[in-house]
Amino acid sequence: MPALTAKAADGTVWLCLSETRGAQAEIARLPLGADRTFDLSFIHSVSRTPVIDSYRVEGGQVLQTHEVFVAHGAGLPSVANDMDATGWRHEDGRFILEMNRLTGPIPLRIQAEFRNTLTVGGSDLHLADLGHAALTLAPCDEEMSQ
Repeated sequence: MPALTAKAADGTVWLCLSETRGAQAEIARLPLGADRTFDLSFIHSVSRTPVIDSYRVEGGQVLQTHEVFVAHGAGLPSVANDMDATGWRHEDGRFILEMNRLTGPIPLRIQAEFRNTLTVGGSDLHLADLGHAALTLAPCDEEMSQ
């Protein structure tokens, strides 16, 4: 199998999931589409309602672009002037916070009951199925090969 890098010759950007703890081994490597976007969805631990966080990779950096939720709860935005917000609206029973927030690598605690899901190119990856309690998501390093 040929080595895969973070940005293939055809311009494909790769997203890596790695162990947060232990050896920090790479668990999965996923190609992002031409728009270089992905979503993380989960059930909020306090409000028990769905949340979708949307991201884009630009210049090797992860930017959060939207957060969509149905109920305010701990850790969710509640005002239009939230950090890095560029827009705020209520639409079809959902709150949508638009933003341009640089996140860096994203550490994730995974619990099956909260349905942590990574969506890339219309395909869902249920993160609990990977068998790790903690993962870190980031663009793959250019030098990294599979």
